This record gives sequence, C-alpha cells and structure tokens, in this order.
Amino acid sequence: MNKNRVRAFTGASLEDEDWGRYFAHYFNLLASLELVGLAEWLEKQSGQKLTPVSIRRISIELGLDSSEDLLALRVGIQQAISLLQLQVNNPRHDLNLRASMAEAPIRAFADVLNEEGLLAGKVVFCCIDEYENLLDYQQAILNTYIKHAEPPLSYKVGLRKNGLRTRETRGRDDLLRMPDDYAEVEIEEEGFEVFARAVAELRLQYAKRQGAPVPERLRDFLVELRLADEANLLGASRIATQVRAEIAERDTEVARYFDAMPDSDVYFLRYWQQAESTDLIDLARDWIAHPAAWETRLGNYGFASLFWLSKGAKGVRIRKYYAGERVLLSLAGGNIRYFLELLDTAIGHQLDEGGMPEVLSLAPKAQTLAAREVGQRRLNQLEGLADHGPQLKRLVLAIGKVFFELARSPEGHAPETTSFVLSGGADEQERARELLKEGVAHLAFEAAPRTKPTSTVEVKDDEYRLHRIFCAFFEISHRKKRRMTFAAEDVLAALGDRPGRAISGLLGREEQTPSAALPEQLAFFSPFYNDAPRQVDE
Repeated sequence: MNKNRVRAFTGASLEDEDWGRYFAHYFNLLASLELVGLAEWLEKQSGQKLTPVSIRRISIELGLDSSEDLLALRVGIQQAISLLQLQVNNPRHDLNLRASMAEAPIRAFADVLNEEGLLAGKVVFCCIDEYENLLDYQQAILNTYIKHAEPPLSYKVGLRKNGLRTRETRGRDDLLRMPDDYAEVEIEEEGFEVFARAVAELRLQYAKRQGAPVPERLRDFLVELRLADEANLLGASRIATQVRAEIAERDTEVARYFDAMPDSDVYFLRYWQQAESTDLIDLARDWIAHPAAWETRLGNYGFASLFWLSKGAKGVRIRKYYAGERVLLSLAGGNIRYFLELLDTAIGHQLDEGGMPEVLSLAPKAQTLAAREVGQRRLNQLEGLADHGPQLKRLVLAIGKVFFELARSPEGHAPETTSFVLSGGADEQERARELLKEGVAHLAFEAAPRTKPTSTVEVKDDEYRLHRIFCAFFEISHRKKRRMTFAAEDVLAALGDRPGRAISGLLGREEQTPSAALPEQLAFFSPFYNDAPRQVDE
C-alpha cells in the first residue's frame, strides 16, 4: 500500500462515501492486475486458456469495455488505473468513471480461475503489505473484504506492530474479530530466523553460481567470536596483567594459581570486584576454593562483562563486537529488510578492509561496523518516518544512553538490563505510552507483554526496549534479559530542554560518562547529552 497514492483518496472536495467508492475500485483494479499475471502463469503451467466468456465477465465486473483475452484485460485495467488517478487528482471534474463494487471483481476472478480448473483445488491469497499506510476508512473497507472472504480467495496482511488502527468494517457494528475472522502471526515468533537464513543462503548460492567466491551456508559467511576471543580483543590482557600484579603484591601463592589461567578468565576478577565492591584478594582466594562456582559465574556474567571491558579505553574504535549468524538475526528483530541491509553493509566494510579474498567471509569487525552504521542510519531516518519523528529520535537517544551507561558500570544494578516499564502519574504514563506506541509502529521500540511486576507502582502495561537494530550503535546487549522501571515524568522530560538531566533521572544518579570518553558515534550527540537539544533536531 503506497502511502503517497492511498492517501490521495481524501479531502473536502468529495464526500467520504465517494472517496470510499473510489478507493474500493482502486484496490479492485490493483488486485485484478495481479490476478491477470497469476492467470497468465497458470495458463502456461496447465496449457489451458481461460474462455472469452469468463474474461468478459471479469471486465464487466470491473466496469471496463469487454475484453476477449488476458492481454486485452491487462491493457484495460492499466488504462482504468490511469483514469482513476486522474479522477482522484481532479475530483471536481467528471471523467465519466465507472466504479466497481467492493471486492466483487476480485471474487469473480478467483471464482473463474477455480471454475475453469486452473487452481487445481488451491487457494488464491491476496497479500497486502504495509497495511498501516492506509487511512482508517480504507482499513475499514479492506477489513470488510477480509471478514467476508471464503475459498478459493483469502487474504494475508503484513503490517507493523499497532498498524491495525481500526477493526471496523463498512458495517460499523460488524467488527473484524479474532479468531473468528482472522489469526494474528508474530513473524519473529513464527520462524523468522529460518526464513531469513533461507533467504540469505539462496542469495549466497546464486552468487556462487555467478562466480562469486562465497560459501553457501550463512554460518560460514558470518564469522562468530567466542566469548574468550572477544574478551582478548577488547583488552582482557591489559586488565589481567593489572590483576595479577595486584595479587602478587599480597599473596605470591595465590598469584601462581592465576599466572596459569588465561587472560580471558583472569580479567573477570576485576569485573566482579567492581560489581560487588569486594576486596580483590578475597575474591581470588574464593575462586581457588570454589572453582566450579566461579566457572558458573563466568558463564552467567561473562557476556555482560564484555561491555565493561573497554570502559575508559580512549581511541578504541570497537568497544563491543556484534558478529555471527545468531547475533545479526537477533539485531534484525524480525525484519528481513534490516537483516539484508546488515549483510549488504557488512560486505561493503569487508571489501573496503581487504579486497576480494579467495573465499569471502565477513569478519567480526566488518559485521560490527555494519551493525553500528545501520543503527545510526535508522536513527537518522526516524525524524521523517513518524508523525512525532523528532521526539522519537530524542527518546531513542535518551533511553539508549541510559542502557549504555548501565552496560558500562556493573555496580548497583543487575547486568544486561535492556528493557523497562513505566510508573508515575496517570496522565504522564498515558502520554509516554502513546509516544512509545508510535515508536513501536515505526520500529524505534519493541513491546512485549510484561512478566511479573517488580514493584506495586508499575502499571499493568507492556514492557519496552529499544529496537535491537540500535544495539550496536549504543553498544548495549541484544539479548532480552532484565528490566527496570522508568518514571514516565523522566521519560517525557527527555523531550524537553534538559535531556541530560532527564537521563540522570532515568539512571537514578548524576554521574554519566564524560563526552571525551564516549564512543565516537555517541560523542557526535554530545550537545544533546549536555542539554543543548536543538542540535539533535537540526
């Protein structure tokens, strides 16, 4: 549903009923043009032709001059679409347009294909994408199509979260109801990873047939990083050296134990010391006494410690890696376009880095830079996508900064805190929820039914998180782990003149990372974080 075109069917120049009649005719023509293509393909497959009588029936249903074959019907439909567009752009001029009845031509076309045996018992699915672009009255019209659909015709609708704004049909009291009239499917929960992997591997196989030096399996194309390897890349050796030196000053026997351990384990002592505010030598002795418990602890918290590892490291281009098949599929958040954009951008970074190798695979660095770039691109696009685009961008920047700060500082909170629920005054909650709802619709945020409450002041509402496409940009975890409670007043304050103060309120502390120590992509927005909001809007 092209937004520019469907939203042309509105205005004071015609009554709502006339606009509804023209829009239904427009959709009938679009769908019938697709059905012509289907019929042509079915004729080739079966060797059987639609009879002239059936084609005349379809053309009459569409209000067209009588056609004898599919080619003439195609030309007639294309001309009718052009005539309708002229009528819509010049609504006060009568172009002698005949509008078809809602759904009737589509139904007739499906029946003809079935009656003449071209469907072989199969169902025709009319697939409507970007349903959220429709105006409410247009959704009501197509809701009516969906409600009264029956074999051999059915409808599949693709839309963003909260994109179905009305369940009304043309009979206002006859609502579209689930599960009586339709079923909802969350793509991410119904095999997105299988689907995305299949799409990517089909493209890899095609590229290989064309002579590109690529593997056929996505897992081989996207190089993964083991936790220990990533820890070493992020500076575990530097911290491990400091830890060993401090232990050696106090207990040489304990020091010998940790001299034999890899750097990718030893650094974790410092992380746990800061998280628990405990003496380092006591932790070291406890590790020697209870190695199994510490192995479990490292397994549970090792990933979270990676975000802390590069804290204070200036001039480092990558402070957290996002690499591997599972990670990139997760970052896409159920959106195939995001996933393919991540792959395409990573290929560009890989080729820029080292040219074309004998077998092209995407290194963790290329994947990480791509994930950061796509996230930033999406952030910049927000302003023009939504009705409240600038406010959504500011909110994403503020909440992203909060989770960035939490990821860098392990003390005083649970690790991998990535989602939130709202508390506070009823009016403020409602305003914040409305903005977040729009953010969910435009893939700035994700929403899910919350689990058990963490306090008595939380409202019974969804829990929210930034869309995962932003994780690499803000250098936060892509995994859904723990949540916190944000006061709605602080969330809304991020839209005001003091976003930095609002971020401190959301964090529950004044201290934030100084601008000079921020990653380069966040440092770009330092004026915003330092309470100069106009810089973001510009």
